Amino acid sequence: MCELLAASFVVPTRLDPYLERFRARAAENREGWGIAWWRDGGPEIHKEPIPADESALAARLVDEHPTSAMFLVHVRAATIGERTLPNTHPWAAPALGRTWVFAHNGTVRALDRLDLGDRNPTGDTDSERAFLHLLTRLEAQPPESSDDAAGLADAVHAVGRELSTHDSRVNFLCTDGTTLFAYHDGHKTLHLLERSDGVIVASVPLTDEPGWTRLAAGAFVVAAGGRLVARSDGD
Repeated sequence: MCELLAASFVVPTRLDPYLERFRARAAENREGWGIAWWRDGGPEIHKEPIPADESALAARLVDEHPTSAMFLVHVRAATIGERTLPNTHPWAAPALGRTWVFAHNGTVRALDRLDLGDRNPTGDTDSERAFLHLLTRLEAQPPESSDDAAGLADAVHAVGRELSTHDSRVNFLCTDGTTLFAYHDGHKTLHLLERSDGVIVASVPLTDEPGWTRLAAGAFVVAAGGRLVARSDGD
């Protein structure tokens, strides 16, 4: 399966320990890897359609000790779409006056039901189409203001539930650099760790420390500023 990892920290934090551990997960996910982190107000994205544990770029990023208060990582085991750069997670696109980044684990079925608006996918995956559908939905029914975090969370959650229909399998992480959203429909696993320095979400626990909890089917998690701000434990 693909695997997901993301974190919201209280302050910019060194990412290399997390990247190094997550690179090891490429042993079972050979179709690509990607990472996004925020600095200077926008996302910096690096990705390749090769195994992370064979990537000189991934190794160099670990050695450079990047820091950020928000990051998202994906390693890919493809179900739909060839092993190409346009099909490699994560993707970034604008909506509601900000840049969003998205990564997905699972399979979204009945793609003809998805509304992409005037957005054009760069590749041919179901995951990227799900992302563009999410952004189209957010712009069609935007929250009352850009500061309406609760309204934004409700909208993202609703799209997660919608995508999970038609026998689809949907785990996704998305963020606008300020708020991290995680949806888990029960496909495979997604785990949550709350610490004093931040909130981490991962397909499988990334460390041996206590406190990791397995999210229930239908769970939805929202984190910002290194704190858990909302959690629904199932539909």
